Amino acid sequence: MKKMAAPQDMYNGAKFKTNKYGYVNIVEYYNCHTVIVAFENTGNIRAISATKLRSGNVPDRDIPPESIMVGERVHSIKHGWLTITKVESENIVLMTNEQNEEIRMLLPAVQKMKDKSAEIESLKSATSAPTSLKDLTKRNKSVNTMVKKMLTDYGK
Repeated sequence: MKKMAAPQDMYNGAKFKTNKYGYVNIVEYYNCHTVIVAFENTGNIRAISATKLRSGNVPDRDIPPESIMVGERVHSIKHGWLTITKVESENIVLMTNEQNEEIRMLLPAVQKMKDKSAEIESLKSATSAPTSLKDLTKRNKSVNTMVKKMLTDYGK
């Protein structure tokens, strides 16, 4: 395989963040289709395309995808806040509530709770963020008069 000159961001030792598996370092750049990377947390080495590397879409095949969920918190109507402690077998999730009681649920139910909590978080952040430039620059009347007085009195 012929080695090409690497782009500026693809030098040996460059660090990229993946979507789910931490950071990877570039070990060797051959061309845009073959970039050899090593995962920082596991040490696994694999080849990936430069496009997938830049977008963060680099899966670590030695880590089961379910183990990524360990440590996340989800809200259940029946049990309150639950922390995921383990993913058992194929689709059973072991969680603990605030009283340290163990609760087992099916993976699709937990996924649905995660989606709902993410939806609620996005709604909260959307309502708190200003929606226009006018909202961003709005101040109450007393602040406006105080700023106006400061500007008129400046230099006296």
